[in-house]
Amino acid sequence: WTIFPYPISEHSELRRDLGSSLYLLANYYSVVVETVKLRVRGDFQELNAFDEGHNPAKKLEKIRQTVFSKSVLLLQGLRTHSGFLQYEVPIGGRFPRKNYDRIISRIQDIINFASLLSYASQTFSDMRNPGKDGSESQWLHDFRRLLKEADMTSKEFTTLLSLLSASVASGQPLPPYLQNPEPYRLSAKLESLDSNILSVRHMAEPGFAAFAVMQISTKCIGDDIKALLADIKELVGELDFSFHVISTQDGSASSSQTSQDTLIREDSQNRRKAD
Repeated sequence: WTIFPYPISEHSELRRDLGSSLYLLANYYSVVVETVKLRVRGDFQELNAFDEGHNPAKKLEKIRQTVFSKSVLLLQGLRTHSGFLQYEVPIGGRFPRKNYDRIISRIQDIINFASLLSYASQTFSDMRNPGKDGSESQWLHDFRRLLKEADMTSKEFTTLLSLLSASVASGQPLPPYLQNPEPYRLSAKLESLDSNILSVRHMAEPGFAAFAVMQISTKCIGDDIKALLADIKELVGELDFSFHVISTQDGSASSSQTSQDTLIREDSQNRRKAD
């Protein structure tokens, strides 16, 4: 039993679970980025020398699947809590249910695109040319070499999602001047290193199509995180330490005139009393 007015309701449960979902999203995105980095750079082949129980790639894959399962189950619970809100008596004002539903949809979209990113990167770990004794094509070899020179990961997204999770879970406003990080422009970096690596002449390469899917997924994730930041700012607010200077010239003149009129009235009353 809940003794009224102890603040336990679907509202608090929804807010707490939403903060947990954002934390899992940050974890899942970070694991996906590390998985993609290993696959695209060809490091999975080097990790095959480990035993089955000590293979870092296998452990990373298991962690990714575990976090994904937890995220999907938690999102289902969030939708259930949100559905129950329409039957709960509103106490203390209208609850922003539409904002929560919109944020839940954003989280689901980011998970979907991150899963697509991970799936597309599988092409690079499976891509071998059996006609040449398992050797890679020259384009793929050059592509992997350039990726090792380029820093393809961006940790700003993980940092932002962690901040959003803490803010929602605690009910505190976001830090001031929080900006959405720009996605890492890997294609531009690769073209600066080798202008022919992404030429249309290589469209027949299996890795070329996979890289295009990864770029589109990364762009969509960046757009959804930007929209997610705006939705959570609307939900919890943002700290503002700035101050604004307001002209008081007109107000001072009006106040001075009012004081002068008061003194004149008081002086007239004193004279009448003296008479």
